[in-house]
Amino acid sequence: MHPLALSGNYRIAAGIVLGILFGILLIKSGLAWRKTLMDIFNLKDASFLKTFLVSVSVGTALFYFAQRLELVNINFRPVYFWGALSGGILAGVGASICGLFPSSAVASAASGRSYAVWVIIGMLLAMPATGMLSKFLSKTIYSWSAPFNFCERLDGYFSGGMAVIWISSISIILTLFLHFTIGSGGGEEG
Repeated sequence: MHPLALSGNYRIAAGIVLGILFGILLIKSGLAWRKTLMDIFNLKDASFLKTFLVSVSVGTALFYFAQRLELVNINFRPVYFWGALSGGILAGVGASICGLFPSSAVASAASGRSYAVWVIIGMLLAMPATGMLSKFLSKTIYSWSAPFNFCERLDGYFSGGMAVIWISSISIILTLFLHFTIGSGGGEEG
């Protein structure tokens, strides 16, 4: 039983409304524009990164306590180390080349930026590339034996409260690092 779960048409309506609100938020905050994201990727402005990391830290703790209070049920899919690492690298390289990430590409295309269509096509082509990479990893790295268990599931290391502690701690440390090294963009209007 999911206490706060929606079903049927309510679920679809909530998804559409939240998607539209998220798109408006991306456009109003400037994150749908390539220049804003390139400033973030080039570490010229860390204000978004700090906001994002604090949100991750607080959100992780809120979801953990909501689960403990049985308000939500969190179902984790098994994630394997090398798959997560290769997917993260592929996503990071794609985002830094394009200057957009998946949600900002959709918001940018919806606001009339035609270059975002190429980013979306690239993301769609990345899906089969990830599938081929996964097959390659299954035949090579996952079949190797000692000294490491390469197909170890990550959820074995991060269970319950430990994940909250690790994610929140790392997020807060990175936020402080960014605050004292990069700071904000200096209030320049673009």
